[in-house]
Amino acid sequence: MSLKKHILPILLGLTIMATGCRSQRDGATTADTSTPTTTSAKLYTANFSVSTDGLSANGQMRMMEDSILWISASKVLELGRAKFTPDSVMVYATVMNRYFKGTYEELYRRFQLRTDFKTMSETVRSADAGARLAEMARQFGFDATIVMEPWKQVDNLAFPFAIPKSVKPL
Repeated sequence: MSLKKHILPILLGLTIMATGCRSQRDGATTADTSTPTTTSAKLYTANFSVSTDGLSANGQMRMMEDSILWISASKVLELGRAKFTPDSVMVYATVMNRYFKGTYEELYRRFQLRTDFKTMSETVRSADAGARLAEMARQFGFDATIVMEPWKQVDNLAFPFAIPKSVKPL
């Protein structure tokens, strides 16, 4: 299979198989929070790798405890990124030129995946996060191996997420 056919499943696996539904586009870009955040909140970062059907990608997860979970995956170039907050989900599949912006309820209506920010953040922070994410990927019909490095606490992080005007909804 081609790499394009695997982009969305890889992003789905990395984001707890959580994307897609109707668009709620509100202008050219979403708020870009790319400036570093220095706060008393706990900030964490972790690298990961995922492989499925002979293809592999690497990425990074960033988290501001109880506020934001940001995930980016790449294979030479960025494949996509996702940003989860307690009340919203945003996914931008860069190479597919597609995006999704919605709520967890919309996520459930589209993919029958009942999740929330707390469950997702607990899953990726668990000691066996790679195995738990791989099991979720199997539920969506693809066999993936996901290896996560341990989370590291850091002093500042950026959570960039801009969507160009030309991007179409998923």
